Amino acid sequence: MAVAVRCSVGFKFLPTDRELVGYYLFNKIFIKSESFNDAEQVLVKECDLYGSQEPWQIWELYGGDYLEESQALHLFTRRKKASVNGSRISRKVGSGTWAGEDCGEKIVAGNVVGCKKRFRYENQDSPHNGAWIMHELAIDSKALGLHDQDIVVCRLKKNLFVGHKKRVQPGNSEPSTSLASDHLSHTT
Repeated sequence: MAVAVRCSVGFKFLPTDRELVGYYLFNKIFIKSESFNDAEQVLVKECDLYGSQEPWQIWELYGGDYLEESQALHLFTRRKKASVNGSRISRKVGSGTWAGEDCGEKIVAGNVVGCKKRFRYENQDSPHNGAWIMHELAIDSKALGLHDQDIVVCRLKKNLFVGHKKRVQPGNSEPSTSLASDHLSHTT
């Protein structure tokens, strides 16, 4: 079970994509966890984002309820192949899937090259459909001469604007009565 830690008043963990790839992910893969101090181990936790838990359950379990509305959780996870011999990644999460929204953006952090992809939670039978966003950051294993690299760092956050759909609060299976467009002013 993950430990939720409250940070000092005014503290916000807002790493850049370059910091997530060049420091956190690089050290996790090549230097291992011993390179992180106690605070860093709490700020980027380990989690199975491609497992049986729903995004809102992960959010609650890993301390998302302590974050401000626009903040994100940062999690190390392992990608899972759709089949043993294939190269496709399974994007299942709980009863839904992480649906890709883009083909990826190149991230360069010193000598480390990575890629960031954006995913949206999809489950047509859930009021949470579209209510969660995940950015998956991976190191380009080919650039480093590696065959495969299944450890990635992910940024999980609430989708503050879900188009014309209603917002869903974590832990609540029913949408709130206010429209997501009412909350647009909070995101700008």
